[in-house]
Amino acid sequence: MRVTNFAQQNFIFAQVQAIQSRNVDQNIAITSGKTAQRYSGIASDSKRLVSIEATHVRITRFIQNNQLIDQRLQTMESSVSQLIDIATSFRTQLVGSLNANNATVSGVNVEATNLMQQVAGILNTDFDGRYLFAGSKTNIKPVDLAAGGFVVPPSTYPSTADTNYYLGDDNTLAAQAGPDLNLSYGVRANESAFEKLIRSLHLVSTAIVSPTPDAARLNDGLRLVEEAITELTQVVSGIGITRSAIDTANKGHEETLLYAEQTIGEIGDTDLAKAITILTGDRAALEASFATLAQMRTISLLNFL
Repeated sequence: MRVTNFAQQNFIFAQVQAIQSRNVDQNIAITSGKTAQRYSGIASDSKRLVSIEATHVRITRFIQNNQLIDQRLQTMESSVSQLIDIATSFRTQLVGSLNANNATVSGVNVEATNLMQQVAGILNTDFDGRYLFAGSKTNIKPVDLAAGGFVVPPSTYPSTADTNYYLGDDNTLAAQAGPDLNLSYGVRANESAFEKLIRSLHLVSTAIVSPTPDAARLNDGLRLVEEAITELTQVVSGIGITRSAIDTANKGHEETLLYAEQTIGEIGDTDLAKAITILTGDRAALEASFATLAQMRTISLLNFL
């Protein structure tokens, strides 16, 4: 009875199934917010999407690592600033003791002993379980004033450098702050600025102040603390420069991330307006197809005759 329209009916059935399948895909896309649930669904852009996603992961790690390094540097910067305050205060007291020839009354030697312990404590600062001023030996306190080789400075002036208090190593920390950016960062407790401050305090703490102050020793201590203040200021400046470089790198990384996220969204995220338009059109097509099929089922040769 329906031989003549059998092929047409099958064609319409196939079209209905295709529309229904597309309908399901569009509903999933609208619900999930993703154009496709597998890379095969975006075959033409899948390679590009995988590459951009890998870039996004790599740049995110750079940013996270840089933020951690900046936190370490910020702690170091704060520590060195404390040392500058200690050195400046000590210099004032030492100048006063020498000018008035009252080293005994001022107790400058006792103060130097106390300050040397404070300086050691600051240089032994740790951040997240890492000693910041120890070079690459981050698991060891870098300063030990009781170390065997760290002895009382001799009475010969100008005095000579002594870093026997230092237990770290001479390695400079380095980090890859970007795909093509390697940065050296940090300072060690055996560097000149710290050594001079500790030596100045050591000289004064072991100076004879009574009955006659050892002016030569106190003056050598004053010379060293003034040099230490200048060098400590330079250390803070150097840390600031490194922090600025990290900040600049991260700003560039953030721009890259923004571009990557926009591109990933363009490839993988659902265009809601487009998806709803397709869904609406498909529903209208389905209704028309079902109406056609219903009409075709009523057609027969008997009715025609």
